[in-house]
Amino acid sequence: PFSTVIESDTALVVDRTMSWDASGYGSHAETSIPAPSTTWYLAEGSTAGDFALFYLLQNPNSAPVNASVTFLRTAGNAPVTRQYTLPANSRTTIPVDTVAPELASTDVSGVITASQPIIVERAMYLDRPGQPFVAGHGSAGVTAPALNWFLAEGATGAFFELFVLIANPDVSASTVAIDYLLTHRPQWSARAA
Repeated sequence: PFSTVIESDTALVVDRTMSWDASGYGSHAETSIPAPSTTWYLAEGSTAGDFALFYLLQNPNSAPVNASVTFLRTAGNAPVTRQYTLPANSRTTIPVDTVAPELASTDVSGVITASQPIIVERAMYLDRPGQPFVAGHGSAGVTAPALNWFLAEGATGAFFELFVLIANPDVSASTVAIDYLLTHRPQWSARAA
């Protein structure tokens, strides 16, 4: 396992694709993050059933960094907080289900704060008998909560299941409204040259 720092003398756009097993049966992709931050939020996460959840913390600094990870549990359950020291120029992987017994089989969100700017991502994998990591996805954290969020992708039906995952890092309850925008298929026309 490793983290990556990319520097350039011109502006770039960088994504990452990762696949596993020699047959390439599983993969996920993620957009890079343009800058480290001292605060990160992760809405999605589950350690229930066959899911494995990992928090991935990159310290791009030349000195160790202290990080506090608060695991937000389902409604009515107190958060769990743990402290970590991230070595200089390193990646630290936190297998969430091993952090505390109450995180071993649950849905969980996270808030990560650090003494110096770091990078935070989350990876989650699904195992099936005889096939580890049959599915997986990765996601970068966000650096601040907001009043409005937008999701362009979504599908439900016989083949797809959709989950909208919301984390409330505030100590007060929040009222949330969700609008589902239905498909519009643009009309295409060809012009003669």
